[in-house]
Amino acid sequence: HLKELNLKISTDAINLTNALRGQKKQQGIWGEMVLEKVLENSGLRLGHEYNREVSLKDDENTTFRPDVIVNLPDNRHIIIDAKTSLNSYNMYTASQNIEEKQEHLKTHVLAIKEHIKSLASKKYENLKDINSLDFIFMFVPIESALLVALEHDVNLYDETFKQKIILVSPTTLLVALRAVENTWRYEKQAQSIVDVAKRAELLYNKFNGFVDDMNKVSETLDKAHETHKKAFDKLSKGTGNLVSQATMLKKVSNIKPKKELNNTLVENSMEENLELQK
Repeated sequence: HLKELNLKISTDAINLTNALRGQKKQQGIWGEMVLEKVLENSGLRLGHEYNREVSLKDDENTTFRPDVIVNLPDNRHIIIDAKTSLNSYNMYTASQNIEEKQEHLKTHVLAIKEHIKSLASKKYENLKDINSLDFIFMFVPIESALLVALEHDVNLYDETFKQKIILVSPTTLLVALRAVENTWRYEKQAQSIVDVAKRAELLYNKFNGFVDDMNKVSETLDKAHETHKKAFDKLSKGTGNLVSQATMLKKVSNIKPKKELNNTLVENSMEENLELQK
């Protein structure tokens, strides 16, 4: 996938930069499009894992706008700056004269070094509201433009790294961003485990509270049953219980109620009343 993507981007890059030769503004727009495509293929999301052209200030209140800020877990950041003015490289690829090609190549490498120097002077790592890593990615949108520069000056990469800048092409940047995406994936998985543990604790505590409430309901029901039993005993048991008195009142008053009391209840109450009287 990387090989195919690299080939396609390199081919498109050469065609487009040849078409846009000399138009730095158009080359810049095109370079941003290539960078955006790499970001999209990395799996990172705009506004979540990365942001474009965020305005930041240094201690002297000077405003800077890095091309891309990639967010990392633990509030860390990676800054990406795009180098898209590649006129010398275009002339190098178009020239048929060996001496002219060498001159254009030297100019191309010198232009990259000048951009590296300019980028290092910005000291993005000192900007406010950002916790940058110790290095910045300098993005060259044409794979072969970076490779030919590194071949011409074998010390270019090391010299750049000493200035806390890493040279990246579409392929190498994509690999780095995929590593960032994997880091976020593991971070989200770890966070999910923490969330599940919290949810389990909340569920257990809620269940424990429910068990306590059920025990209280059971105790209340037991008390209600005991109260009911005492009330019923007053109704049908003991000397002069209500059932026996109502029955005797019925007899002496010779009333004819529409509904009689439960016969078993009456008999038991009368028998217990007689026994207690004896």
